[in-house]
Amino acid sequence: MRLAMLGVSHPRLGGERLATGRGRFVADVRPEGLLEAAVLRSPHAHARVLRVDAARALRLPGVRAVLTAADVPASAVIPNRVPAPEGTAAYLQPAIARGVVRYVGEPVALVVADDRYIAEDALALVHVDWAPLPACASVAAALAPDAQHLFAGTDGNNVATIRMRVGDAGAALAGARLVLHERFRHPRQTAAALETRGLVAVPPDPRGGELHLIGSTKCIHINRGILAQIFGIPPGALRLTEVDVGGGFGVRGELYPEDVLVPLAALALGRPVRWIEDRRENLIAANHAREVEYDVEIGLDPAGRILGMRAVIHADIGAYVRTAALVPAEFGAALLPGPYRVPAYACDLWSVVTNKTPVGTLRSPGRPECNFARERLLDLAATRLGLDPAELRRRNLIRPDEMPYDTGTTSFGATTVYDSGDFPALFEELLRRLDYDGARAEQRLLAARGVRRGIGVAAYVEKTGLGPFETAHLEAKADATFSVDTGASSMGPGLETALAQILGEALGLPADRFVVRHPDTASIESGVGTYGSRGTVMAGNAAHLAAAKLVEEAKTRAAALLGAPADTVRYARGVVSADGKSVSLAELAARGRLAAGASFSVAKVTYAGCAVGVVLDVDEATGRLGLRRVVVGADVGRAVNPALIEGQLVGGVAFGIGNALWESLEYDAAGQPLCGTLLDYPLPLAEDVPPIECFFHEVPARTNPLGLRGLGECGNPGLGAAIANAVCDALRDRGVTLTALPLTPARILAALQRAGERRAVDIARGRA
Repeated sequence: MRLAMLGVSHPRLGGERLATGRGRFVADVRPEGLLEAAVLRSPHAHARVLRVDAARALRLPGVRAVLTAADVPASAVIPNRVPAPEGTAAYLQPAIARGVVRYVGEPVALVVADDRYIAEDALALVHVDWAPLPACASVAAALAPDAQHLFAGTDGNNVATIRMRVGDAGAALAGARLVLHERFRHPRQTAAALETRGLVAVPPDPRGGELHLIGSTKCIHINRGILAQIFGIPPGALRLTEVDVGGGFGVRGELYPEDVLVPLAALALGRPVRWIEDRRENLIAANHAREVEYDVEIGLDPAGRILGMRAVIHADIGAYVRTAALVPAEFGAALLPGPYRVPAYACDLWSVVTNKTPVGTLRSPGRPECNFARERLLDLAATRLGLDPAELRRRNLIRPDEMPYDTGTTSFGATTVYDSGDFPALFEELLRRLDYDGARAEQRLLAARGVRRGIGVAAYVEKTGLGPFETAHLEAKADATFSVDTGASSMGPGLETALAQILGEALGLPADRFVVRHPDTASIESGVGTYGSRGTVMAGNAAHLAAAKLVEEAKTRAAALLGAPADTVRYARGVVSADGKSVSLAELAARGRLAAGASFSVAKVTYAGCAVGVVLDVDEATGRLGLRRVVVGADVGRAVNPALIEGQLVGGVAFGIGNALWESLEYDAAGQPLCGTLLDYPLPLAEDVPPIECFFHEVPARTNPLGLRGLGECGNPGLGAAIANAVCDALRDRGVTLTALPLTPARILAALQRAGERRAVDIARGRA
C-alpha cells in the first residue's frame, strides 16, 4: 500500500525549534575573536566626496580599522544579477562611494571595533568634506530638460526604455466603443522584515582554509560567484552558509555593499567581523521597491470585451541599477494584461534613476503595481458600461480551452505563456465563497441604514517557479533518516516540510525521516536560490529526481548484495527486495555511502491564476475604512501541504494590507527620506487583519513533472486593487475614484472632496 504524503497538512518540521527560541539567526553567530562593524552613510542625497579623514576615529581605543574607498578595490561593483539592456553597466553601484554619493544612506566608510558601541562612536569621528550637488528626488525632476545627469558619460537619467507590442493597440483603441484613460501611482515601499540584514565574515585560517560568510542570504551560490571575483579568489575558497531567517520578502539576499565591505574588513584584520543593520539603516539602505506611475488606456466594445490597452510606465529605480533593479517594472509591464484576453497591447517602460535608495525585488515584484492599474480600470469600465464588476471580468477571462495562452509580452527575453489553468473556475469559486450575490444584497440593506459597505474583487496572474535550474542532494543514513541539501534557501514559508513531503511521497516514507538542512556551499556545490515563488517548484522537482536516482542506485547495490538479477529487484517503503530476500536503505547506507544528487531545469516560467475579494466599510466623516472580510484563492497546480498553503496566503494578505493602507517611503524635494522609524512607516497589526478565507485550485502545471505552481507571492498582489475597488464601490454614489495608494484616511477624504467639487461644478453647469 502506497504511503500518501502530498496533499496532507503535515505538521511543520522544525517549527518547535523556532517556537521555543532555539533558532540561530545572524545576531546569534558569535565566533571567537568577533569584532563589530558599523557603516558611515551619506547624509546627502547627492554630493561630491572631497576627502574622508579617519585619523581621529582610528585613535579611539577599541577601533581596529576604518575602510574607505582607498581600501576597497575599484572592481568592487555590484553587478546585474539578471540580463539587462545594453548601457546599464554605467549605472551600477560601487561597494563604497567613489567621489560622488547619490542617495542618503550610501556607504562612505566602514568602522570595525571591539564592540558596536565603540564602532558607532567612531562614526562621528570620521570627517568627510562634502560638496553638495542638486538632487533629483522624483522622476519628473530627473527627466526635466535641465536635470543634471546623475552619471557622467550617460545620455541621461533614463537607464533604458523597454517596448512591448502585441497587435495594433492604436487601431484597437480607435475602434473601441469605450476608451478610458487614467494615471495610477504606486508608492515606494520596502519589506521591513522583523529581522534586519546582517552578516558575519570569518577569515580563513592563516594555515589555509575558506573565507566563511554566515548570513541570511537567499542566493548563496550566485553571491559566492560574484564575491569570489571581487575578492580575487577561487569560488572554492569562499563558503556561504545560511542561518535562520526572520523574513525575506525579496529584499533579503540581493547583493549589497555591506556584503563586500564586511568580508574585506575580516580579510584585512584576520578576525571575524559582524555587521547587524539597525532599523533606520534598514529603511534607508535595504532595497526599496514599487514606486511607479502607470499612464494607461483601455478600449472595450459595447459588450464589455477588451479590445486593446496602451501604457506608458515610469519606474523610479533610485540611485543605481542594483542587482535586479530593472526586474520589477518589466515584470509589471509584461503582466499588465493579466488573466484577460487583450488582443492588442502597447507598452513603453522607462526606468529612471533618482537620488533615492536603489530599488530591487519585493514580494511579487511589479505585480501589485500592474494589478492596481488594470483592476481599477476594469471597475471604472464596468461603471461606464452599466455592468457588474464581476460580470465584466467574466466576459474577458482567458478560458481553459485557450491554454496554453501566449499573451505576446516578454520579460528578460522570455515570452509570457500561461501553460495551463482555469481562470474562470477560480474566479467563480471566489464569488461563491464571498457569497457575492448575498454580499450585494446585504450592501443594499446596510445602505438604507447609512452604512457605506463596499465590495471589491481582483483577478491576476502570478509568476512562479522561475528557472533556470535548482539542485538537490539526498543521502540515506544508517539510522534510517536522510539528509537533504538544496540550493534553495528557507525564507520561512516551510520549504523544509514541503521537500520532506515530496521525498516522503517518492520513497514511501514518513516526512519526518528527512532532515532538510539550510543551504551551505560546502554541502551542495551549485544552486540558484529562493525568489520568485520558486523554492518548492524547483527544489521539489530536483528532490523528486534525486529520490528516483537514489532508488536506482539502491537497486543496483542490492542486486549484487542479494545475488539477484537486476531486473527482479523491487523497491517499496525504504526496502529493496528480490527472491524473498531484502535489505533496507539504512542497511545499505551502513555498508557504504548511499547518496544521489539531481538538478532540475525549466525553460519556462510557471504561472498561477489568483483572485481576491474584499468586503469593507468606509466612514465618510473620517475617511477610515474597516476591513470585514477577505477571500483569496490561487491555483497551486498540485497541493503539497494545505496548511502551508493557507499560511502563505494569509501571510500574503497581511503583507498586502500594509502595502495598500499605510506603507509609503516618502522623500522631500531635497532627496531626504522622511521615514526613519516604524512610526513613520507603519505596518499592519493583528487587529488590522480581518477574517481571511483561503482556498486553492489544482490544475497541474505542464512545466514540471510534479505539476506544481509556486505560491509565496500569490496572497498580496491583488489586495491594493481589491481594497481600492471596494472603497470606490462603497462611495460610488459620490463619484469617488482612487488612482493612488496607500489608501490613508487623508487620501480617501481628499477623494471625497474632489468628487464633491466636481459634482458642484456639474450642478452649476446643469449636468447633474
